[in-house]
Amino acid sequence: MQLLSSLILSFSAIPLTALADPLPAPSPKAPSPAESVQVQPRGNEFMPNSFAEDALQKRITDFNRKQEGLDADLDKKLKICRGC
Repeated sequence: MQLLSSLILSFSAIPLTALADPLPAPSPKAPSPAESVQVQPRGNEFMPNSFAEDALQKRITDFNRKQEGLDADLDKKLKICRGC
């Protein structure tokens, strides 16, 4: 009786996945050749501290300031009822 209970106890401690059929091993594949890396080239016209780049950044900054002002004006005009 003790042998039977120890046998049942030992099988209950083994996970069911250990008793299942093992997964077939993947077949060895030849290593694929390394993929080539393509880097986007930078044009010669890109100069971060040039006059043209500074002028572009100033136009963007001016546009953003103008847009912020327009957004603030619109926010003041909107009458949104919260919890009416």
